Amino acid sequence: MTRLREQALRQPAEAAAVLDEARRLRTDLYACLTDPQDGRAFKSVAGAVEDAARLSVFTRGEDGLGRWQPSPAAGLRLPVCAVARNAGELLADPRRFTVRGCPSPDCGWLFLDESGRRRWCSLATCGAKRSAWDLSDK
Repeated sequence: MTRLREQALRQPAEAAAVLDEARRLRTDLYACLTDPQDGRAFKSVAGAVEDAARLSVFTRGEDGLGRWQPSPAAGLRLPVCAVARNAGELLADPRRFTVRGCPSPDCGWLFLDESGRRRWCSLATCGAKRSAWDLSDK
């Protein structure tokens, strides 16, 4: 990350463009996960996933397993490429339909609800706040 930080300081215009790209990806991925019918958002995320695939290399890990990783040639886009690849994996996984939104009005986080019974992004944060509110109303 130090290398990326230094590169961003040397290339502030490119860093700003990559930050905008990351924000668009976040917005479109959120739309894909909260509205599976949003074709525009899906196409946008798919484009980012395809770009990330072009900027990836297949390497062998210490455990002997192969894995795709963003190429160092991705430069400042390396973190965006990593997120885009993971987004593509999630959108290709049936578990994407278990993504739920936290009902807390000041949260907005998404989470995987594989049990089908989960309500909060985190019981320790939003769930605990809601429980405290419920108790104070009694």
